[in-house]
Amino acid sequence: IISPEHFRDWYMPECPDPFPRAKRSMRKRVRLVRLAMLAGILVLVFCLLYYHSALVLSGDASGSDPPSWDSSHHSKQKYMYVPSVDCQSAPQSSYKFCDPRLSPEVRATDLVSRIAIDDLIKQTSSIAPGISSLGIKDYNWRSNCLHGWSKSGGNWLKGLTWTVFAAPIGLGATFDPALVQRVGEATADEGRALHNVMLVYYNGSSTEAAGLNCFSPNVNLLRDPRWGRGQETFGEDPLLLSLIGTAYTKGLQVGEDPKYLKVAACAKHFAVHSGPEELRMHFSATVTLHDLYDTYLPAFKSQVLAGKVAQIMPAYSGTRCKYQQDGAPDAANPFLLRTVLREQFGTPNISIVSDNLAVAAVYQDHKYTSSLEKAAAVCVNATTDLDLGHDDVYPSELPLALRDKLVSAENIQAAVWRSFYLRFRLGDFDPMSMVPYQAINASHLNTPENQALNLQAARESIVLIKNLFNTLPLSQDKLTSLAIVGPNANATTTLLSNYMGIPSEIVSILQGIDNAVPKVKVSFAEGCSTVKCPNQDGFDEAVSLAMGVDCVIAVMGLDGSVEGESHDRAQTTCDGVDQDILALPGCQTDLVEALISANPRVILVLVNGGPVSLPTLLNHKGVLAVVEVFYPGALGGTALADVLFGEYNPGGKMPYTVYESIADVRPSVDYTMSTSPGRTYRYFKNDNALIPFGSGLSYTEFQFSDLVVSPSSIKPCDSVKVSVSVQNTGDLLGDEVVQVYLQPPKISGKDFTPNIQLLAFERVSIEPSSTQASSFLLNPYLLSLVDADGGRYIFPGEYEVFVGGSLPGEDSWSSSQALQDKLVIEGTAPVSVAECAGSPQCLAC
Repeated sequence: IISPEHFRDWYMPECPDPFPRAKRSMRKRVRLVRLAMLAGILVLVFCLLYYHSALVLSGDASGSDPPSWDSSHHSKQKYMYVPSVDCQSAPQSSYKFCDPRLSPEVRATDLVSRIAIDDLIKQTSSIAPGISSLGIKDYNWRSNCLHGWSKSGGNWLKGLTWTVFAAPIGLGATFDPALVQRVGEATADEGRALHNVMLVYYNGSSTEAAGLNCFSPNVNLLRDPRWGRGQETFGEDPLLLSLIGTAYTKGLQVGEDPKYLKVAACAKHFAVHSGPEELRMHFSATVTLHDLYDTYLPAFKSQVLAGKVAQIMPAYSGTRCKYQQDGAPDAANPFLLRTVLREQFGTPNISIVSDNLAVAAVYQDHKYTSSLEKAAAVCVNATTDLDLGHDDVYPSELPLALRDKLVSAENIQAAVWRSFYLRFRLGDFDPMSMVPYQAINASHLNTPENQALNLQAARESIVLIKNLFNTLPLSQDKLTSLAIVGPNANATTTLLSNYMGIPSEIVSILQGIDNAVPKVKVSFAEGCSTVKCPNQDGFDEAVSLAMGVDCVIAVMGLDGSVEGESHDRAQTTCDGVDQDILALPGCQTDLVEALISANPRVILVLVNGGPVSLPTLLNHKGVLAVVEVFYPGALGGTALADVLFGEYNPGGKMPYTVYESIADVRPSVDYTMSTSPGRTYRYFKNDNALIPFGSGLSYTEFQFSDLVVSPSSIKPCDSVKVSVSVQNTGDLLGDEVVQVYLQPPKISGKDFTPNIQLLAFERVSIEPSSTQASSFLLNPYLLSLVDADGGRYIFPGEYEVFVGGSLPGEDSWSSSQALQDKLVIEGTAPVSVAECAGSPQCLAC
């Protein structure tokens, strides 16, 4: 590398050369220096190569496409974690906010005190910039995890995949909070893994859709069957929403380290929101105080008090009620956010994030203010902390609002304090050695355990609605040929619903059936090229296949083109003739009837989110069975095949009422619950619901016995225990959902009493000829009713208690018969639940 002569002139220019021994010594020293310099150059080359690879992996090298994911290196991720905050360097290392021994409250207060107001305002954006002077990197708040981690908006590494579970409406149909909590836990593990992987690949920079928070669950009640986002929620009943939603939130947030949240859940869309989607940016729902506290708020209250949810997202729409008569948009609604959420629910520190572009909509769509500046001010003053919009209304308009004294510096500081407080609770500022979740690596993605859980959730979500002559399960030994027909038969992404992730595989219904019966000839035809099925083109091929086969499986239903975010169910036509909005779209009903004419052995499978009405097909003797799968997730085809061929005995229950036609439903802008004909099973006054809430069959039979209500007479603040025995009288292992309903007395002069309401449920798995006991403690809160002013009271009177596998009087929709007993609540006047010492204060508490 360097000659001895050059080395001597460079390193020892004045060194004398008196004799050869000195020359030999010098040559030895030259050789040592050569080796040292060679080693140094090798280290330099290695560093350059490492730096170049870091640039490529972070996306900063030439080309904007995300890099590919090399799963062979996933095991190294826990050693490569890149923190999003540098608390090791001066001066911040000595500041309180970098001291993990202190509480999140103290740390957030210290941090906010060190940030100038202009920089604080920048932190109100959903894409919060870094603060280099304090070692804080940027943070992106925009993530979703509705049923597994969502890919939406993410710049994901190519080849990275994870678990996509059944849609929330299907998870609601499981009636299994323990299962849903496990789904939440798996989602949180995969969310943490994705966050950590993306931090590594983007050098500690936070990326969209890969944050530590996620905007889920959706606990809006499915009030209107046309609502396009009904698939995102868990059903129409406040208790079901409360228990299933709280279970999911606990699964997301609670891990093995109680000091830190694994993921921060966000309950949405607070509070009175379920369509119409097309009007949501400027519509305000008018609601009575009774309906507000009886129907729309209970699931959110359970999220806050029982689930300890970390974040709340207000709805786009507004709410008009007795205490907010101007119909303020929910992100700017002080009654909902300050009075109800923070004061009545007792959550002063909860983070509130607007929906996407909702702050701008306060001015641009609702016309609630005369400028964007005033829109930003009213939202911050209502305590909406974060502006979830790429338009950055808060960062651009709050400086003006502060100047014009429309908002105080204290309110801005409080908003940013709550955001940092949440990040401290997530361990975002703490070293890897203290936060076990930071070591979760990509080996947690798509694990065999998660895929098994995915299949279990899909199986449990399936509801058997009809099974004439015990047609199901099908016997492979007796089958030689099957025809699979329908626009959803070979659909893949449809099975994933919306806000889905990136699965490693999607098993369509056709593929699932074909895999399950390798010795059976399986033929396929769409029949309709799209779900909207506007005409009968394609019928001939489908009918031809149906002729001569042992059985036809017709896979019909909906998809994202007819229901989804921003669009509700709408009128469809078949050859120009209008169809009922709630019916199968277009000519799908005609297709099924054509199949029946060709082969009167049809099994109808429904793939959908919101309710689908099919009065003629449900009662048609050529439709031997009807199976509801909702949107069952990536393994939906396998799950359905397991049910059809007897590998799994279905036990799901309908999470909503299916009405006979749109004539049974009031206009979607009408948010009253009890006005005739009434909404949901709790207030629907027509006894002829097509498919009742809570219904679902099994391949086995169950018998309920030994119902005991103890004590049978109580004082208003007492609890009551309900116990029952359930026997599997059939030949197969099966699941039954034990449902407890209370029918209150009609209270003189009051029109707020529901017909009946679900008070408790439990999904039990029972072996053939075995009996299982179930018991439920009904506390005063569960026994209470909401009065016209929104207060919860226990009313004296004689109540009817029903326990069974379905709503009382709907035994034909269940594999069991309900039992009935009486409960007397003593007294002469109603008693407020608030006066009952020690009583829980929410449905899931």
